[in-house]
Amino acid sequence: MMSNSGHSDYEMRILDERWNGKLLQLNRRSPVRTGKLRIHFDRSPDVFTIPRLTSYRNRCLGLFRHDRLVGYVMASYQKRYINGCLSEVIYLGNMHVTEKGGGRVFLKKIADRFTRTVSGQTGVKYLYAYVASQNRPAMKLVELGQLNSMVIGQISMAMIMLCKPVGVSGLYSIRPATMSDVDVIVELLRKEYARRFLAPEMCREVFLQNLARRPAFDISNYLLAESAGRVVGVCSVWDMTSFKKNRVLTYGLKLGLARKIYNCTAPLVGNAALPKAGTPFRDVTVAEYAVQDGDPGILKTMLQYLYRQYRRKGYHFIIIGFSEGDPLNEATAPFIRRKMRSNVILGASDPACMDRVHRPLQLYADAVQI
Repeated sequence: MMSNSGHSDYEMRILDERWNGKLLQLNRRSPVRTGKLRIHFDRSPDVFTIPRLTSYRNRCLGLFRHDRLVGYVMASYQKRYINGCLSEVIYLGNMHVTEKGGGRVFLKKIADRFTRTVSGQTGVKYLYAYVASQNRPAMKLVELGQLNSMVIGQISMAMIMLCKPVGVSGLYSIRPATMSDVDVIVELLRKEYARRFLAPEMCREVFLQNLARRPAFDISNYLLAESAGRVVGVCSVWDMTSFKKNRVLTYGLKLGLARKIYNCTAPLVGNAALPKAGTPFRDVTVAEYAVQDGDPGILKTMLQYLYRQYRRKGYHFIIIGFSEGDPLNEATAPFIRRKMRSNVILGASDPACMDRVHRPLQLYADAVQI
């Protein structure tokens, strides 16, 4: 256990966008380890892009030791559903610490700031984070309990590999959305979000704001499923690789061999070769989805449609998130996919707030932020 005198060597500061270059350097030096994989969740060219897109205010908190930057975390202020009601929350994302023992100090300082300052001045009672379930060092930090926190459930990001021909079910007709569809899209998403813990606010105003500020994104990025002329499902697909890239830095022996074998046959069957270590994948993200009556068959048909589109374009993966145990997981069953599971951590300024959290929970799996 680090002594209090050791804690005094560290200082936490708010960093603005002039620090972007140094933050990206620190990000590269501290990749995430999940099992045998080392993954660099690259947020270049601007680490502030995703926080700007997903929050109404954000703060980058830097951890310094003797005036040397050794860690940072993004704190994004958002409106999210807690127990079925929209609440002010803080999302802690992209936490990177390069110095051994610094993570423990950083969490202690964040906890002090949250309980003494943020909660009293802003009314924010909760904060949350995602931690890869195989990232044991990060989970050990969570288990210290610095933030009155606990694991409230798991989500998974399903990476659907675009590697073989797939047909499209004829049960539903699929088409891109137009601006005349905005109201029906908003209503589908609003109903879905209202029942999911930590889902974002959704209304016509928020929808149009998202539409206007998301780069490389417009109404045609929304896909609609129809039955008998009625819209029964929606999902949005977004190529985020201009500001959010996923790089495997180390494949490991078995996965490295599998990649070589796969790449030998990929050109023969019309697949894109898997990139070498350190080179980003080409992927698209299903950023939002909602289906009538929670029917996985509707979502499966939309995914089949997207699969055929993006396989032809030379992409490697479609990424979509689910709450563990959600029946909608069945929509990915026909595909070859790899799941990356994360624990959802919820903390509060007051332990009594945690007692009021309803469980079991249907969690919102935010594929844009992770």
